[in-house]
Amino acid sequence: MRISARTLVHTASMPIARHAVRTFCITHRDAFSELIIHTDGSLTNEDRRDLSSMTGGMPFRFVEPHERRQMINRLCMNFPRTQAFLDGYGYRAKMEIPVVESEPYFYFDSDVLWLQPCANLLGDGNINLFSTESWTWYPGIRKAFVWARSGVPRRVNSGFYFLRDPFPFDRMERLLSEVLYEPEAPWATDQEIMAFLYPSMRLYHPDDLMRSRRGILYDLVNLKAVALHFPGRMWEPHLGLITALHPTPLPRLVRITEPIPLGITEITRMKIILATAQARWSRVPVELYRRIRASLKRDR
Repeated sequence: MRISARTLVHTASMPIARHAVRTFCITHRDAFSELIIHTDGSLTNEDRRDLSSMTGGMPFRFVEPHERRQMINRLCMNFPRTQAFLDGYGYRAKMEIPVVESEPYFYFDSDVLWLQPCANLLGDGNINLFSTESWTWYPGIRKAFVWARSGVPRRVNSGFYFLRDPFPFDRMERLLSEVLYEPEAPWATDQEIMAFLYPSMRLYHPDDLMRSRRGILYDLVNLKAVALHFPGRMWEPHLGLITALHPTPLPRLVRITEPIPLGITEITRMKIILATAQARWSRVPVELYRRIRASLKRDR
């Protein structure tokens, strides 16, 4: 079966999104039947033409918010809390994609740069796959003991993922009706939601499908990774390098690992870190740590 890929693009992400599309189509053109570009409604006709020119002959199409809304209204008729949640803003537009799309498919954020082809991007096609982190915070978690008993993986990131299983509407409705998640929590994202919805998963190794870190300038030509995710506009100092980059055609295999279950100790650690991050005095040591880390990385 040929599987298609999805991404979500908005106006603010366009400088990197065009290269996310360009490098993905170069590295994975023959591995997917088409690329489906979801928009948040902010793209201009010029933006669409720009993205279209980056696909390099790979079949593609755009999906607009009104198209997703029609499907959401139909699919969520018996799930009122899920429907109300999706009426929100910000990261909830990203949550619309697993609701409306038919599995299996592969998703990647529009700020992911592809450096070379990945021969096992879908694993064996029989398990959900997610990217991961070297840390976690899950700000929206409520009723920690329920999460700890639910077998939820820790350190899940949804910058890219492969979904084999259909969207679990019952589980999503439970998450909201039992107030296990607070959508309005500061820094809440879709990551803890996806971890709760798809506890049966494996993870891409964080050194193979990487997430960038603040203050570090990466050597994109010699980086030993298939892809590099640039959240929070961390692509900006790299944009000149990204524009000149042509990915290698040589495919490689990435490591796929088992997730570690989320426990009370980890949840407590996250809550302490989040509380500390909101305190004004904590910003000085955090910024100092980032500067030291960036300096050490440059010296390697």
